[in-house]
Amino acid sequence: MARTKSLSKQIREARDVKGFTVAQLAERLGVSQVSIYYWESGRVRPRDTNLTALCKALKMPIRETMALTGR
Repeated sequence: MARTKSLSKQIREARDVKGFTVAQLAERLGVSQVSIYYWESGRVRPRDTNLTALCKALKMPIRETMALTGR
């Protein structure tokens, strides 16, 4: 669970830095706002395809971010 928490914090901080609202990020990724809330709360870990798209949208390093998921 600690890895999920670290990932969730990184997602939230990156979204804030880029200035995206939850709705804007969800629309950009083609996912629901609920998905973004779950990722940021640590309740759910994004699927690999969503994580890759998330990294691209938020300019997060893919390799380091994937390492947070234990993959």
